[in-house]
Amino acid sequence: MLARHAEDLFWAGRYLERAEDTARMLDVTYHGLLEGGSSDTESAWRLLLEALHLAHPYYAKHPSVSSRAVAEYLVADPNQPSSIISAIARARENARNVREHLSTELWEALNSCFLELRARDLEAELAAQPHELYREIRTRCQTIAGAGGETMPRSDPWRFFRLGRLIERAEMTCRMLRVRAPRRALRSGFHDFLLVLNSVSALEAYTRVHGADIDPARVIAFLLLSPDFPRSVLFCVRATDELLTQLDTGAPSARPRRTLGRIRAELEYQDADELRAFGEKGVLDRAQSGIWEVAELVEETFFASGPQPQRHIFGPAA
Repeated sequence: MLARHAEDLFWAGRYLERAEDTARMLDVTYHGLLEGGSSDTESAWRLLLEALHLAHPYYAKHPSVSSRAVAEYLVADPNQPSSIISAIARARENARNVREHLSTELWEALNSCFLELRARDLEAELAAQPHELYREIRTRCQTIAGAGGETMPRSDPWRFFRLGRLIERAEMTCRMLRVRAPRRALRSGFHDFLLVLNSVSALEAYTRVHGADIDPARVIAFLLLSPDFPRSVLFCVRATDELLTQLDTGAPSARPRRTLGRIRAELEYQDADELRAFGEKGVLDRAQSGIWEVAELVEETFFASGPQPQRHIFGPAA
């Protein structure tokens, strides 16, 4: 397939995943504040902006943090490239460019989601019942992904679309854990990591393995190292490696696979007790920077040169 078509599919997947993950994190932050009281409001929204790497862009436009301002910035701001409305619009535009490679069901689900969001008064809904909007966006994104999963053949178009979703998901999970990890010793640690589990729909999967004890170290290890939970970093890395193997075109494609192999090896042979004893920050830093490097190498290897889409992944975290 043409390189520009592969790039459109890859970024359609990334933008769709970005919209869903942002809605998930907004939803659990909102509910966490309802359950935990109003004293943590500013800290909670600041942590969310930091996890999304959007704190500096936000403060450049807004002098202070408030629930309404952050929600509107992350959901309804058309001039903010990583807002949900922008991400869905970009996913739809990329999908439109490669309409012939998509199933009718996937295209109709994505197009109707875009048209409906554009027609709604998002600011009014955020003021009235934000949780309903977050839940609906998350459900619509899952419906789009499900439509593609059930109707597209497992050929290169599907692989590039899936590849974008997996890379975005793995990087987002690393960023979220990296922001939360320093707070594990605080009194709010239990509550913080309960939110983390809820934000990736992992609470039930975690409790089946570890019971009802929400231990921050176990949460970090689970979301890093679980081999069978679909939003863990290791699961995404393994699935990405399998897709790159299927897309193998010879020597050039070995570059992203070598980088990914280093991440995969460290995670697969990582011991949860050692992770707890020696600290998670180094592993998280290496995984996050490695995933970012893989994304860049995928672009260099498979896609035509040209202007890159705006995105909120600026590079390895400092």
